[in-house]
Amino acid sequence: MPQPAATTIFLAIAMVSLSIAASSPAPPDAAGAPAPAAPTTTTVRAAFYLAAAARLRPLAALDASLYTHLYYSSLPVHPTTHKLVLPADPDQASLLASFSPALKSKNRNLRTLLSVGAAAAAGVASGSQTDPAFAAMAADPVSRAALGASAVALAVDAGFDGLDVAWRFPASSLEMADLGFLLAEWRAAAPPGFLLTATAYFSSHVFSAGGGGGVDYPSETLARCLDWVNVAAFGLAGGAGKTTAFDAPLYDAATHFSASYGVVSWVDAGMPPAKVAMGVPLYGRSWFLRNKANAAVGAPAVAAGPKQRGSNATGVMSYAEVQRLAGAGDGRRRAVTVAYDSASVASYMSVGDVWVAFDGAAVVAEKLAFAALRELRGYFLWPVNYDDANLTVSRTASEVWMQSEMSSDSKNGTGSQQTQGAVRLPPALRSPAGTPGPVPAPASGSSSLLPWTKLGVFLHIGMQILVWC
Repeated sequence: MPQPAATTIFLAIAMVSLSIAASSPAPPDAAGAPAPAAPTTTTVRAAFYLAAAARLRPLAALDASLYTHLYYSSLPVHPTTHKLVLPADPDQASLLASFSPALKSKNRNLRTLLSVGAAAAAGVASGSQTDPAFAAMAADPVSRAALGASAVALAVDAGFDGLDVAWRFPASSLEMADLGFLLAEWRAAAPPGFLLTATAYFSSHVFSAGGGGGVDYPSETLARCLDWVNVAAFGLAGGAGKTTAFDAPLYDAATHFSASYGVVSWVDAGMPPAKVAMGVPLYGRSWFLRNKANAAVGAPAVAAGPKQRGSNATGVMSYAEVQRLAGAGDGRRRAVTVAYDSASVASYMSVGDVWVAFDGAAVVAEKLAFAALRELRGYFLWPVNYDDANLTVSRTASEVWMQSEMSSDSKNGTGSQQTQGAVRLPPALRSPAGTPGPVPAPASGSSSLLPWTKLGVFLHIGMQILVWC
């Protein structure tokens, strides 16, 4: 991929910076340095913005008040030069330069981060993905130090408050060691107060990596060097199977492939809960059914679902596309069946021979209740471009998380938490087929965490190395 002249990017950044400086009420300090940034927020209500999918949601259509942190995703690493690949397209270059100032003008407390690493295919981070260019860079001490310095400089010049290391995913013990060294070096290269996060596999153990039994993340190093880790608790179905499956269930009694297992594995590996943010997908995973009369979870499928304009991929639907399909039966007056699985905390929909697993509003609320119960740092949405026009999932997630925070802060003199009321969700979009809503969860490890009594159906889709930092 040809590299554009660096001056084009930095000129755009400089122009935006000058504009912001001219209108900013905060003067520089006596030494002439910029005034210190406001303190980082305690919890994380984050979202990743896919630059490649900006057409789905321009920055102007993003309500920055719904988030504490927004990620620009992403700048890849060149396979031979091991440098950041800057946008060649003028519109993309302008987006990179204006991302932070434009969003911060809407929310002065917002923090922005620049994500470094190849963007996930179709915006979906799955365990099958690798990034050879990133691995080659990380394996070379000179290259990783140089890239770290340049990435920090670019982020600071463009108004970002931090970097995200998006290596999806290290596939050997050697690569995990390189990741540890990289994080330590990049942390040392960053200025005080600069955020450093990493987007990681759903589990602290990457299954089937390296053609063997898997490999572990250097969790102790991550805990020392990172402000928090973004646990990609989705992409678990893979999309290549011959049966329908949930892509991001909270629980799975038969396998390790669930959000709850992933989060607990990170904490058990030594990552403090306060340094874990759980990922929530804003996409649905789809299949074509072999027999549309058999539309249960695990039903035989013949292929990945139809290609969509939003995701530009087969087998992947944006939240907005799932919602439209649910509301109109794809415009062909087909019956729409929606179901909520309380044991897995997951939902799915079938329309004709198309079957889609997605996170509805009730699922998102229960996942965030789990995250709050586990005292995690927060959550992130992947990717925010896929939300609907009303940012329904973003609003639901923000409201539920903020209510959990208020409830946690409401303690009586004995230190016991006061009773929390039922979380209020957006109005239901009912299936034309009159699909039954969630059923009471069993009294087991897979039980519902919230006192849902009358939910209806919600389609608001809805390795260890000692490196000291």
